[in-house]
Amino acid sequence: MKNKLFPEMQPLAQGWLEVGDGHEIHWQTSGNPEGMPVVWLHGGPGSSASSLHRRFLDPTRFWIIQYDQRGCGRSRPSGSVHRNETVDLIADIERLRQFLGVSRWSVVGGSWGGALALLYAFAHADRVVRMLLRSPFLCTQSEIENFMEHPPKECRDLWMNLKTLVPPSSRQTILEYGYQVFCQDQDTQEQARLAHAWVSYEAAMNVYPATAPVLGMVDGMALISRYRVQSHYLKHRCFVNEDLLAQATVLKEIPLTLVHGELDALCPYTNSLSIQRVAPQAKLVLVKGGGHDLTDPGILTSTFEELERWH
Repeated sequence: MKNKLFPEMQPLAQGWLEVGDGHEIHWQTSGNPEGMPVVWLHGGPGSSASSLHRRFLDPTRFWIIQYDQRGCGRSRPSGSVHRNETVDLIADIERLRQFLGVSRWSVVGGSWGGALALLYAFAHADRVVRMLLRSPFLCTQSEIENFMEHPPKECRDLWMNLKTLVPPSSRQTILEYGYQVFCQDQDTQEQARLAHAWVSYEAAMNVYPATAPVLGMVDGMALISRYRVQSHYLKHRCFVNEDLLAQATVLKEIPLTLVHGELDALCPYTNSLSIQRVAPQAKLVLVKGGGHDLTDPGILTSTFEELERWH
């Protein structure tokens, strides 16, 4: 992996942007300020921008823009779900574009970031030069239920570790209980216990069909913030009230690349097929035997190679 990507780079500039409702989103730019602007939308919901993401883009050719969504990463206040819905996140992307003085930019999004990229393009197609979606999420109830309740057998032990934290007397699903614990209760001990079990299970689903990773020490408060945001979004079906692709006709005008793993356990390969049906010009790269994770060797190579084709 190290040989395939561009060398590690530090941000040239970073800061916080007030976006209203008491939120400030943390942003960072790297690469060439005179180059082609590209915004990278991180996944989750609840994750954050990563130094790995910018290594997929040639720093001599691209101005690389990253940020943490409301309540995520270094954005403030951490873990806040107040006025934190998908429509707010789309507005924040546009605020960031205006703040940075970008007229048009290319958009990269993976997983939940892929859903945000689609929704942003629907709202602001005239601002999008091109898009690459890696393993896009479509915010369907079936995707959420499969993640929370129907893991492949290789991930079932870690799912059971999570499931056993739900009191049988409550008769709640994992997601219902998680939403209660993270968003309604104040028991930080139970929040930390649930968050550690959740992240272990999610990590296994993320790398499937590879072997689940052994996670090192993780900041408990950061995990609580992450899963407060995630449970808030998943409980409300990511605040998408209809078929996400219902308004996808604008995609036909945007050069679009899709990279998707054949064995993705979180966002099925059929998601990209559905996108290609409404945007037949899209180039679809199927990674045989690939999973969901960006560092899956096939996913990493395909994503890197497709971004190298951007000029």
